[in-house]
Amino acid sequence: MQKIMLIVFALVFCSVSTVFANEDNLTPSGIPYSELEDRVDEYVAQYVGTSTAGANVLIMKDGEIFMSSSYGYANIENQIKVTPDTILEWGSVTKLLVWTSVMQLVEQGKLELNEDIRSYLPAGFLTNVEYNAPITMLNLMHHNAGWEEKYIDLFYKSAHEIKPLEEMLHITNPYQVTEPGSIVAYSNYGVALAAFIVEQLSEQPYYEYVNEHIFSILNMKDTSIHPTQQDHLSIATKRDEVFGYRGSDGELSISKNGRIFIGLYPAGSAMGTIGDLVKFMMALMPADGESSPLFQNNRTLEEMLTTSDFFDNGYPRNAHGFWEGLYAVDVLGHAGNTDSFSSNFIFSKENKLGLIIMTNQQNEVALSYGLPTLLFGEYSPSNKYQTMPNVQNHEENYFWARQPYKGFAKLYGALSTLNIQVTESNRMNAFGVAYEQIAPLLYKSTDDSNDFLHVTLNNGQVEKISTLTSDLMPVSKSSKIFKLLSFLAITFSILYTVIILVISLIQSINNRKNKVPPIILKKWETLLLLANLITVINVTTLFYRALNYTPYAALKLHFWINYAYIIFIAVCIIALLLGWRQIKVTRGLKIRYTLSCVSGLLMVILILGWELYI
Repeated sequence: MQKIMLIVFALVFCSVSTVFANEDNLTPSGIPYSELEDRVDEYVAQYVGTSTAGANVLIMKDGEIFMSSSYGYANIENQIKVTPDTILEWGSVTKLLVWTSVMQLVEQGKLELNEDIRSYLPAGFLTNVEYNAPITMLNLMHHNAGWEEKYIDLFYKSAHEIKPLEEMLHITNPYQVTEPGSIVAYSNYGVALAAFIVEQLSEQPYYEYVNEHIFSILNMKDTSIHPTQQDHLSIATKRDEVFGYRGSDGELSISKNGRIFIGLYPAGSAMGTIGDLVKFMMALMPADGESSPLFQNNRTLEEMLTTSDFFDNGYPRNAHGFWEGLYAVDVLGHAGNTDSFSSNFIFSKENKLGLIIMTNQQNEVALSYGLPTLLFGEYSPSNKYQTMPNVQNHEENYFWARQPYKGFAKLYGALSTLNIQVTESNRMNAFGVAYEQIAPLLYKSTDDSNDFLHVTLNNGQVEKISTLTSDLMPVSKSSKIFKLLSFLAITFSILYTVIILVISLIQSINNRKNKVPPIILKKWETLLLLANLITVINVTTLFYRALNYTPYAALKLHFWINYAYIIFIAVCIIALLLGWRQIKVTRGLKIRYTLSCVSGLLMVILILGWELYI
């Protein structure tokens, strides 16, 4: 009997050992590591050459490079292939350098995460603060300090337009529009502000700090963070050999901008080889018993990579600036996009497993968000069998918390509202994608992007819907009415202006033929309507130039034209009113002149209402 028990015990032990051995040989998604490289190659082959120009993909396991593969072209036209030595832009992955720098200063006792950041800034540095609540470094890390978004002066076409970081922060100075800690709205300004605090405390330019305290320590010789690569000029030369691409309907085309330069450079201007970037990842996941070269003590690293912000439904959201994704295992990381490059930097501390994707493709999605799911597996909630709240009240128009709230650029936000439609009891459509409720108030996209929406209710009504990096807020009724009236006003003014100008042109031609003397009132009306037309062209040009990275200083001409228009409309209206008192005018012409005045007044109201003058 004893022998039988020993045999049974041995069999059970062997079975359990085999299970654990097999688990060690599987990725979190269940792929055998022996098959992983082939699976990655098969996946990438579906997209390179059609939706993605070129890519470098690297997987790190247990402190070693498990695989590093290059795909496609850095320069399709000249048939230059992507290699491990290709210089690619990090985009917002650069922000992780800022948070690492901050935590180094925290470790040295120079900075407190819960201290009001104004104690580290020059007196009066923040001029557009609306709320009395303190703004902490944690607020900057969590992107909930309350700043509006500023799209102007983020990207430049010329290196000569780049200014020192302090000056760039003054140029892009946003308004604080929400109370700190209340709303998450991804903020490049907030990250650059944190980097400026590093400058203040270290008494050296931020790019010098990073080169000395991160790049040199990790032997990252093929990476630059300076906005014009002055810290590593050979990187700029190698970067010029790489083209960025855009894709549409399976066709790839070179980005029209070639090179762009980032004013708030700590938020996104790093570039380098994937072999250098993995050195940074390795330093974030040192082998057991070893210390990270980035910190004096691993406790600082552990603190940095510990959840510090949660969604309202309890799911982890942010770990001191590192975004927390939902997969089969806990992961941390950051994605990045520039004008024509995309990247993703994502890792699991628990599994000592990391993935880096770098592409020369604008807004690349398939690799950047598909490969993480392939490696880390799909998230499955533990409470998925609970009763799901009704989604019917989610159907509404929403606006991004991350948008401009002041000045002419706030019109961008008005044009980017999102309509959420409920399709089934537990499904809704957003961003052109279907989302399914997989746990109470947690929605997962049904495509391969592994995207999640978190819903916050207040008295049964939707207070906000949160993506990983920004909250969505319901559009108020007053805002809807204002937008509708604005649309009707601009439509009426443009149509009326064009129709009456055409009629006036025809009448003018006929009057010349019949030698009818011109009426002074019609001249003033024509001038008013021409001013309307010029202003529409002026505003259209303003937005076109703004979308093409024109600095704010160069846009001021358009604002002066709008000021001149307002004054000129007032002159025209006064002239028309005085004129028909002195000259006998038919009732029909009075109605026409009145409508012409209304068209001008509506344009003035729109300029003032949408702040198309600042």
